[in-house]
Parts: sequence; C-alpha cells; structure tokens
Amino acid sequence: MKVRLALAALLLTACSSAAPEDPRPFAPTQSPVRWIRTSGIAHLASGQDVAIPSVAKVVAVSRDGHRIAYIDDASDRYVALDLRTGQIRKLNAKPVGRVMAHEPHLAISGDGVFFATSPAKVAETTITNFDTSETRIIKNVCRLYGVTGSGVLGTRDCEGDSDLRWVSPGKKPRVFELLNRNDKPSLSPDGKFIAVRGFTLIDFATGEAVQDFPIPATAQWLDADHLLARTDNGYYAADIGTGTLTKLTVNAPPHETVLFGRWQ
Repeated sequence: MKVRLALAALLLTACSSAAPEDPRPFAPTQSPVRWIRTSGIAHLASGQDVAIPSVAKVVAVSRDGHRIAYIDDASDRYVALDLRTGQIRKLNAKPVGRVMAHEPHLAISGDGVFFATSPAKVAETTITNFDTSETRIIKNVCRLYGVTGSGVLGTRDCEGDSDLRWVSPGKKPRVFELLNRNDKPSLSPDGKFIAVRGFTLIDFATGEAVQDFPIPATAQWLDADHLLARTDNGYYAADIGTGTLTKLTVNAPPHETVLFGRWQ
C-alpha cells in the first residue's frame, strides 16, 4: 500500500512540474523578446513568458527584441511598447481597420527607432520616431515592406498588384518596376537587400538579383544576414550568404504564428 501511495505521489509531482506556468503580467524588463505569439504572449530571452495587455494582434517585433508593435484592443490603433521602460507610443491617429496577415501595414526599422504604419485601405503612411515622438506623413503609400530613417518601402495602391516603390520625403519615388506585392518583398535591417518570394535577394542600390536559394524563407528578417525559415519541422534561421539553415528552439505549436525578436 505504501509503495502504491509513493508511486502515486511521484506521478503527481512529475505531472505538476511538467505543467506550463501561466504567463506573468507584463512589467518593464531588460530581457528582450525571443519570440512572441500573435495573441500577445511573449517569450523572453530569460526564459519567462509574459502577457502583453490589450493586444488585439501583434504585428511586429524590433530586431533587438526590446520593442513590439501591436493593435490596441480598446482603441483599434497601432501602438508600440518598449519592454525596458514600459513606455507606450501611439503610432497612428486613424483606426486600423481590418488588417489581413498577407497585407502588411506596419514596419520597424532595423535599429528599432522608426515605426511606419498605414490603416487598412488608406494610402497614407505615418512614420514615427519612437525616441522623439516626431511623426511624418507620406501620401500614396499603403502596404509596407520596410522603413529606415530616410524613407519607406511600400506600394502605391491598397488594392491590386501595385508596383513596389521607395519613397523619401521631398524626393521623387524610386520604382522597382519588376516587383510588386505578390513577390512578398522585405527590406533587410541594414537596407542593403530586398528579399522576395522563393528567396531571391535583390540589391537595393541597383535593383538587380544577386543571390538565389531554394529554401523556405519567410519575409521576416532575423538580422542583416538571416531570414526566418519555416517548415513542417519548425523554425530555422536561413543564412542569406550560404543558404544554410540553423534550427531554432521554439516551444510553440507548429500551426501557431510567432514573430521573432532576438533569435540568438
């Protein structure tokens, strides 16, 4: 009888220790996000899971993992959150509207300072400097595929196969005539390349293809040298120079969408 009780207690202890802990409420933290689910549960580099409040949908994470941008559930506006300070910055004045996963309307610069947003079906982009709160409005840019301190990569129209263009305030737009939204373009964090569907790298300066690998890369850059790749076996870091894949440890169901911050 004592043996059975001891065995039962051991099994109960094992089950209890294996059960996942509830995510902690968000509090300012120096630990960056490794990945975050679209439901707003962030897995930190420290190993803890924290719940970001008022998240209707997470849409982007800065490359260093310290800032995230999402749609606020109450206001239907884009906001950005700095995990280190808890500061929240409102990114646009108009309601977001119905944003589809394949129609990107937000981009973060590689240094995590500039946030570009556009409401659904409105060809107007707001660029916000998180550090200073300064904003700029760029007309005739709808879908967004990258932003830097000097401009934004996007499409002119919200519907159809509109051409891809680079727009800097006060300058004539530069049009990439052979590229459009169906190529799933994505500007690298350093602004040197545009990755397109099928993992072809386009040199931003010349518009010419410079590299091509048959790997299952997504449009999300992990850093200037790696794109996120996703297969039935999980998530990988795809090296843009060699095409090699490095397995990433992500404890999330394979069908669930996660966005990466600091991946190493």
